[in-house]
Amino acid sequence: MRILIACNWALPHAGGVNTYINQLVTGLRRAGHQVDTFSPTPDMTGYYIPERGLFIETNSLYPVIAEKTKQFFEYQIPGIDPWILKSEIQRYCMEAAAIYFGITDYDVIHAQDIITAHIFSRIKSPSTALVTIIHGCLAKEWFVNLKEMGLPEQDQTSLLWKYSALRERLGATVSDVTLTPSNWLKQVLVQEFSVPEEAIDVSPYGIDVEQFRSDMLNDSHISTDHAKKIFICPARFDVVKGHIYLLRALSKLKMERSDWICWLVGEGTLSGELRRAVNELNLNDHVFFLGNRNDVAALIRHADYFILPSIQDNQPFAVIEAQVAGKPVIVSDAGGIPEMVRHSETGFVFPSRDTDQLHLLLRSALENEQLFKFMGSQAEAWSQHYWSLQTMVNRILHFFEMARAKIASQNPPVVTSVPETEKRSTIRKIRRRRKNRIRTKARTRTRTRTRTRTRTRARTRARVRTRARIRGGKR
Repeated sequence: MRILIACNWALPHAGGVNTYINQLVTGLRRAGHQVDTFSPTPDMTGYYIPERGLFIETNSLYPVIAEKTKQFFEYQIPGIDPWILKSEIQRYCMEAAAIYFGITDYDVIHAQDIITAHIFSRIKSPSTALVTIIHGCLAKEWFVNLKEMGLPEQDQTSLLWKYSALRERLGATVSDVTLTPSNWLKQVLVQEFSVPEEAIDVSPYGIDVEQFRSDMLNDSHISTDHAKKIFICPARFDVVKGHIYLLRALSKLKMERSDWICWLVGEGTLSGELRRAVNELNLNDHVFFLGNRNDVAALIRHADYFILPSIQDNQPFAVIEAQVAGKPVIVSDAGGIPEMVRHSETGFVFPSRDTDQLHLLLRSALENEQLFKFMGSQAEAWSQHYWSLQTMVNRILHFFEMARAKIASQNPPVVTSVPETEKRSTIRKIRRRRKNRIRTKARTRTRTRTRTRTRTRARTRARVRTRARIRGGKR
C-alpha cells in the first residue's frame, strides 16, 4: 500500500505523537509498504513531505487565505474570537499545502489528529481510505491548561467552547475508520462530544521492544551517585503533565530523607516556572533538569523508579518504555493511564493532583525496594506482547483494510467481467462493422465522382452544340 501519515504538529518533535509515528513508519516499511509523512516543518515556516522532497512556505499561502478568511468571518460572525480566526486560517493553509502537493495517489491517509482528519476528508480522492487516530482530546486539554493557569473556567455555552466541541466531533466522525489508543478517550468523545460509540475503535500503542532494549545499553554520558536512588520523570513541561505536584511531593520527601535525586527530562512552556518552583522549595540539590535528550532509554536504565504525575493524559509512551525496561512505575490515575498499570500488580497508581498520596508512594519506594522491583518485573513480563510493535502494526493494518473495504463498497467498479468467448465475438463484430463502414464510404465516394464526371461531360457537350448553332445562324 501507499500510505500517507499526516499530522497537524511539526515533525519531528519531542512527544508521544512523534514516537507513535516513528514506530509505525518503521513497522509498516518492514512489512513492505511505502510510507510518506506530511506535516508542518520543525521551524514552522512551511509544510513538507520530506520523502518526496516537497516543500511550500507558509508565507506563500497565508496572505491570500488570511484575507479571504477574515472577510468571510467579518460578514458571517462579526467580532469572532481571534483564536478561532487564527485556527481557521491555519487549517486552510495546511489544506492548501496538501492540495498543492497532490495526495490522490495514496491508498490510505492516516491522520493523527482531529484537525488533519477534517482537512483530508474534504480534499482526498474518493478512492482513498481515511483512517484517523486521536491521541488526545484537544478541547479538554486546552481548557485544562486555562484552568490550571488560574484563568476563568470556560462556559460551555460560549462560542469558544462550541467551536472546540464541534472540532472534536467533526474530527472523530469524518473518517472511514476512527481510532483511539485508550477506552478512556473513546468514552470522553462519546459522552462529552456526542460521537456515536460505534464510530470509534480502540487500538493501543506499541514500540520496537528489541530496539528499545538495545538503546538502553547506549552510554548516557551522565554521572550517577550509586548511594542515591534515582526517580525519573520524562515528560514535556506542560500543565497537563502535573510536574508541580511531583515537586511538592518531593519537597515533603526531602524533610524525611535525602538519599535520592530526581531527573526531569524534557522541555516546554513551563520550564521557567518549574525552575522557580525548585528554587522556592529548596530542591536544587535533589532535582535536576536534563532537557530534551536522545538517550532517554539509557537514562531509564540508570533510574530506579519512574514517575508520571499527569492531570490529563491518554496513553503515554513514557509509561510503555518504563514497563519494557522493567522499572517500577508510580503514575497518576489521569485519563487512560489506569488501563496501562494495574495498581499493586504492575505498578502503583495514585489520585491525580493528590500530593500526599504521591509523597507516600515515593517514600514507600525507598523503604520497600524489593516490592517495587517485583512490580517492575511483573510489568516487564506483561509488556512483552501487549506493547510489541508487531502487535500494533497488525492492528493498524487490520483497520486500514477495513477502511479500504468500506471505500470499495461505497464505490463499486463500473466495469463487469465478460466471458472470454463473448469478448472475442464482440471484437470480431466491431471489426466487421468498421470494415463495412469503410467500404460503404468508398463506394459512396466513387458513385459521387462518377455522377460528377457524367454531369460535367453533358454540360460540356451542350455548350459545344449551342456554340455551333450560334455560328451557323450567323452565316
